Order: sequence, then C-alpha cells, then structure tokens
Amino acid sequence: MADYPDFQTTEEGRAFENEIMQILSGEKKDYPNYFGGLKIASGHEFNIYSPIDPTIQYGIFQDPEEGTMEEAVTAAVKAFEKWSVMPVEERARYFQAIPGVLKARRLHYAAAITVSSGMVREDALAEVDATIEAVERILADAKELGRKRPWGVWAVITAHNSPFASPIAHAVAAMVAGNTVVMNPSKHCPMPAHLFYNLMEKYDLPGGVLNLVVDRKEYTTEVLANDMRVAGLVASGSGERLEDLMFLQVDDEMKFINEIKGMNPAVVYRPSDMKATVRNIMESAFAYSGQRLYSCSKVIITREDQQKFVDLLAEYMKDLKIDDPVNDTSFTGPVICQDYADGYKAKALEMMPFTIAKAMPVSKDLPENYVAPIAVCGLDEEDDLNYMDSGFPILNVFVVDSVDKIFEELENTECGLSAGAFSKDPKFLDRFEKDVDVPQKYINCSSRALRPAKTAVLSNFVR
Repeated sequence: MADYPDFQTTEEGRAFENEIMQILSGEKKDYPNYFGGLKIASGHEFNIYSPIDPTIQYGIFQDPEEGTMEEAVTAAVKAFEKWSVMPVEERARYFQAIPGVLKARRLHYAAAITVSSGMVREDALAEVDATIEAVERILADAKELGRKRPWGVWAVITAHNSPFASPIAHAVAAMVAGNTVVMNPSKHCPMPAHLFYNLMEKYDLPGGVLNLVVDRKEYTTEVLANDMRVAGLVASGSGERLEDLMFLQVDDEMKFINEIKGMNPAVVYRPSDMKATVRNIMESAFAYSGQRLYSCSKVIITREDQQKFVDLLAEYMKDLKIDDPVNDTSFTGPVICQDYADGYKAKALEMMPFTIAKAMPVSKDLPENYVAPIAVCGLDEEDDLNYMDSGFPILNVFVVDSVDKIFEELENTECGLSAGAFSKDPKFLDRFEKDVDVPQKYINCSSRALRPAKTAVLSNFVR
C-alpha cells in the first residue's frame, strides 16, 4: 500500500484515508449467502481482492452450492405472502433509519465502496449521496401507493458500475411497494450489497423479504433470471453478464427495468466555451475509468468545431492522473479487474492508428489494471465503437458535416441511460430536448452529476 498521507490535501481526504485503513486493517470478514434470514455457508470459499491492489484481500465469500439460488427465490416467494399484505406504513418503517445511518457514516460507506470498486473519493461519495436521496424519495412517496398491488419476487442484478446506489435503491423501492427481493451483485465487488443486507438485519427485516446470493462463476445470474417465479427484474450495469439478460427470460409478462449502461453520447455544436466543454466531456468520459453508468463513450461534433475540440482534448488529457484512488490527487483509479484491463489494452493497441489523445502514462509501480484512457477519431464506419459501448475508457470523437447529421448519428447510437448537449444555440438545444429520447439529459455540464437509480420509483414496482 502507498504511503497515503503525502497525497492528502484536505481534511476530508485524511478522514477518508483513515476509514480506508480501518477497513483494510480489520479482520477479513466471511461473507455468506443469505436466504430466508439464514446465513448459507457452502465450505467452498473464494477470496475477494481489491482492484486498488491485487494483494489486498478484504473478504472471504462462500461460493454457493447448486440449488442455492432456487432456495433464495423459494424463500422470497414464501415471505411475499405476509409482506405483501402488510400496511405500507409498516413496511416503510423498516427502512426509515437508512438515510440517517448513511449520513452519519458517509465516509465509512464511501471508503468501503472505494476498497471494493476502485472509485476515487468523489465518485464513492456520490454513490452514498445518491442512495440517501433515492431512499428519502421512496419513503416520501410511500404514502401515495394507495391500493396498488405489488408484483411478487423481484431480482435485482447489478454490476460494479453502481455497486451501492443502484442495488439498494431498487431493492428498497421494491420492498416498500410490497415485493420481496433477491439481490445478485457482481462477484468483483459484492461488499456494498452485503453492507446493506447487514444493515437490514440490524433493523429486523423479516426473513426472506431480502435475499442475497453471489458466486464466483456468476452462473446464479442466469438461474435467477430464468426462474419463472420471478415477477420482475432490475438489470443495472455493463458487461456480457448484464447484456445477456435481454435474451434469457422467456416469460414475456415479466416486468423488466433496464439500467444497462450505453454509450451516453454527447453532441457538440458551437459551444460558448470550448475549454469548459472539453473539460466536462473529458470528465464525463473518464471518471471511474469510464465505468460509471453514465460514462460517455462517444462525442458527435461538426467539422467546424472538430479541430479546436481535438486540440484542447489532447492538451487536457495529457494531465489526467491515473493513480491509487485513495490519493486525493488522483483523477481516477483502476478498472475493476485484470480481465477488463486485458480487454482494454488489446482494444487500445488496435486503436493506435486512430488515437488522437491519451492520458499521462501510468506508473510502472501500479498494478496492471491501471490503464491510461484514450480518445480516438476517424474510425471505419462499421467499427463497433461507433455504435455500441465498449465499457472501456475510450472516447470516440465522431465528426459530421451538419446539425442534421448530428441528430441522425445520435439516432444510430446505442445511447443507454443518458445523452448530453454542449452548445450556445437555443434552437439546437431545444431540438435536443424535444427529439432525444433518453432517461436523463445533461446540458453544458458533466454527466458526473447524474445520479443512478432514477428508475427506482415505487410506480415501477406495483400494478
């Protein structure tokens, strides 16, 4: 581990570092699976290591035996019988302490997120704050449920992109609405979901209302998604595991909430401040090494704005510091695991002829899953990076000849959860607002301000 104190420039940074060290110096916890209020140990253990440093083991997880996920769904089905008929005010009381606990221990939970995901402090704190906001909103809306009925058992399947806010907010919304939940977080950073489960244990949530299963090979994701007893499914994050969920479920009546990361593109047309535009897009693209739910991986820009944009992007990117995320001088930290790093390096090598800007080189003292983001331009028309998100810290600058072509290209892009616009032209921005259909939009600012779990609203979890 690095000698952090030399790299902390604020009191909050020093307090954050202390929380990190407490987590890492504490006893390595055994994280079992849970169903029906029971801890389920299999005896088949696997260690979880922090993406910050592959030598940092922060927990021991129990690989579930075959049939564990089916038992978790069974427990949720059984618990639904009583939970669903409980008055909504009584259900909501189980969750009322969550915002206060998270506010009181905000840095502690952020530190746990950093250890397990590799986020820098700013992004980890944003995860905690988004969770607080979402739970407070859900509890405030609970009194409006009226006589609406819950669906049944919900699967909440999430990745590393939002390991705290997205799973917790969706699970709370589902449970307050009267559903029961089976959580299936990423094997790469399951600790945040376990922290939530432990919190609900403390407040005596009835057994089976919330269940939690994670496994090393992630076969339980397919088992859960294909269980015909599951009435609804939340899919949040990126990667093949999440994208495959679009094809697994054969029950057309299943309720599906899609929070799968897309390209989150940005469009640029005659901005009032090109320097601010480049800084905002660079932050939108490369915060959390391009792994956020709202990370931008494509910019669509007219030829008249291209040169100035590219020149500034190259100038600013060379100063991006990729380093240990505990250091508050770091812009971003590692990608989530070695497999992601290997995939990125292969793609970056392929993109060398098209690379127009890149971050400062990564120190050779850092582990191999620390990678330097790049920006590319001039890709072949059929290249997948023009249309689909790679999940890597690669920004594709796509150049067109007119405003109409900007919107035409946007139509051909897998936007995902958001899109951004940078312009001083009110007609252009008005067209963007009217014509672009995405869950969230951002204008002349960074997508880093967008909060996950906007779809965690009670109306999505009732009939």
